[in-house]
Parts: sequence; C-alpha cells; structure tokens
Amino acid sequence: MSILSYNLFVPLLGNIKNWYSHIDRIKKIGFEWVYINPITFPGFSGSLYATKDYYKYNPAFFSSPEKIEAEKEIKDFTQYCKKNNIKLMIDLVINHSSKDCNLVEEHFDWYKLKDGKLVSPGAWDNGKWIEWGDLASFNNEKIILNENNEKTENPIWNFWKELIKHNLELGFSGFRCDAAYKVPKELWQYLISEAKKENKEIIFFAESLGCSLDDTKDLIEAGFDYVASSAKWWDYESEWFIEQYDAARENCKQIAFPSNHDTERLITEYKGNIWKLKQTFLFTAIVCDMWMITLGDEYGFYKRCNVVGGNEKDFEKINFDLSEFIKDMGDYIKKNPILSNCGKIVSLDVLENIEKKKKEEELKNKNNDNNNNNENKPEENKEEIEEIKNPLKKFYKYSLDEKDMVFIVVNTSDTKEEFDAKKFDIKEDISFDNIIEIKETIEIAPYQLKIFRV
Repeated sequence: MSILSYNLFVPLLGNIKNWYSHIDRIKKIGFEWVYINPITFPGFSGSLYATKDYYKYNPAFFSSPEKIEAEKEIKDFTQYCKKNNIKLMIDLVINHSSKDCNLVEEHFDWYKLKDGKLVSPGAWDNGKWIEWGDLASFNNEKIILNENNEKTENPIWNFWKELIKHNLELGFSGFRCDAAYKVPKELWQYLISEAKKENKEIIFFAESLGCSLDDTKDLIEAGFDYVASSAKWWDYESEWFIEQYDAARENCKQIAFPSNHDTERLITEYKGNIWKLKQTFLFTAIVCDMWMITLGDEYGFYKRCNVVGGNEKDFEKINFDLSEFIKDMGDYIKKNPILSNCGKIVSLDVLENIEKKKKEEELKNKNNDNNNNNENKPEENKEEIEEIKNPLKKFYKYSLDEKDMVFIVVNTSDTKEEFDAKKFDIKEDISFDNIIEIKETIEIAPYQLKIFRV
C-alpha cells in the first residue's frame, strides 16, 4: 500500500458544507485520495446508483440540484481539496441509469430493449437471479442499428466522453467505474484513452468484485490503472486469491479494503473483535498498491452503508478511534517498500494443502487396494486434516524485482500459537508492533500478524 484512500460516504454527512472538516481530519491521518459515491440527481428509488440526470445533483448534498448552483459548490470543494494535496475520485456509473432518467425519454434507443421495453440489470445470488427493477441497462456497444435499421456508431460513446471531461473540469482526478466488467471492453479503451489526452495523470479504478478471472483480465487490457482486490475475503490458505492476485499484479495496480459501502462493516462481521479487525486492516494494506476504508470504519460504526435513503441520522456514535493506528500503519508500510507494492506472494499453506491432498488421495487409493485392513491409516488421515487446520497461516511476500522477501505469519485464532523459527531461517522481527527477540520458538498472540526478515 503506497497510497491511502478514503471513501467519504457523503450520505452520512449531508450537505457539502459538512464535508470540509473531514478533509482536514483525514489529511492528518495521511490519506492522499478521497473517493465520493455518486452525487448526481437520483431517480424514483432514491438510490445513489440510479441516476435520473447526469447534469443535475442530489439535493441532499447541495443548496440546489440545478447545475450552476451545485457545480459552484463542487468546484469550491475540489479546490479546497487540491490546496490540501487531496485528490478526488468520483463514481462513474455508465452501465445503467434510473428508469425515469431523462435519457429514457430523450434517447430511448440508447438502452437495451426486450419486446420494446427497458431491460433491467441484475446478478446471480446463490443460484437466484436478482433483478434491480429501478434500473435500466444502457446499450454501450460501439455499433448499433438506427431507426432505418442501418448500422451506425453509437452516439452514447461521445456522451460518456463528454461526461468524463466535464467531471475533470469540476476538479476530479479519478473515476471509480461502477460495474465495470458489465461495460464493453472497447468502450473503456476509448474512454480511458480519450480522458488521458485531457490529463495523463487521471486514474481509472474498475469495480470488479464478483467478476470472473477472464473479465478481470479484460479490464486490465482495457487500460484500467487499478482493479479491486478480494484480499478481505482470503482465509490465508485458499488458492483462488493467489490466482486473482497474480493475474492482476504484473499489469495493473490493485486497491484493497477491509470493507466498503457494499459490505457489512468489519466490526459487525467480526462481532466486535477489534483485534481481528486490526489484523484485516493490516493484511489488506500490505498486499496492495492502494488501501481504502469507508467513513466510519475507523470509528467502529456497526451499520452498513445505505445507498438508498441513507442520511445524517445514520452517523453513529464513536465506539473507538483507530485514526492513530491507521496513521502509524501507513507510515510503517511506506518505510518498508516490500510491503507497499503488489510483489509476488507464495503461500506455504497453499503449497502444503496441494501436497496433502495428493498424499490423502494416495492413502485413499492404497487403503482401497488393501481393503481397508490397515488400522493406522485413519489416524494418519486425521493428523493430516488437523495440520491443514493449523491456525498459523504462513506466506512469503517478495519485492517487485523478487530479489528480497519477508516472511509473514498470521494467527487466525483467539489463542496463543507457537512455531519453530529455525525451520524458516528467521533473522529479525520487523513487525508493525510488538517487536520481539528471535528465539528458537516464536509465540504469536491471538489475531496477531507478524513480519520477519529471513
């Protein structure tokens, strides 16, 4: 993590005049980027992600929803952030709009249609198709049929290009692209290329959670600067995370987070366990290029962010304050370059599990050949299963040039655990906190993450 980013979830703050004090606060913590969810005028459902008009604004945040008045307030805010060396990232929602969007009436042919009716986007959830009935999907293909049934270039591409240009003029320096994998790769290539002609420093971040590995590769090839990391969900021993991580890291940067506006608050998920929360904060920060938290994560907010009807009343009392922890964590990682980038990760648990599965298969086949007459084999199988469930998870993280590495040990349990330091040739403890003297046996506290030179 070389960059700290903060999701200023503005429904919790209300009017833009309330945003300024939070910029002052998070600047002191060390955040360099601020990401803001959609601020455009919402449709009938009230969802931030159901835009009714791309050039009007949400009256919950501005003195007026009208373009001139609201954009004056936006420009004042972006200028304030610029003076404080804070860059702003705004949501770009081009996969869909609200069904009562002005574009439905003005450009009905810009939408996906079935039997002459608007098509709503959706997703599979545990084998069930969930459709968002308040939304209408855009037809973002490059070539479409006009009213004369002739092939023509899709004018919506230019609409999106001009929208991006307009947001750059407002003072935004980056875009978090909602449902990026549902938008054609060719469109992203065009938009990213055109935007970087305006400002080569602008960044595009693909919201890619839940998409396939092939979809992620397409997003990288489209020119995205960042893709979303699934680090928060890794159990430290499954192969899927390493595969996703490796697919992205050599060609694109990654943004990791302990939770976001679409997930449960981490403290809720962990049932109040602040030590486990701190472990996830640290782990997600040391494996990616940018680290992002959401307003309230540092304060122990329990309630999930609400993109439909969320407001200032949802701003909770402060249960604890991890601001200093985050500041110190950021300083520590930036002083250890091997932790601040997406260097190669080699999980010993993944390698051991692969090997154990092979051995278990061999034992199973041998038992079948011997008609299950060997009484010792069940005990051997039991021991191997218990080893797989070892609460100490171990992996190496390499520098980008792979000439240096550190050894990381994570205790996933609520009890103290020990391991043999000589087995891993450990030389020095360089952990974020609780530095210990290296002995033959090293003790790891509950939910502690330790980092060693080897």
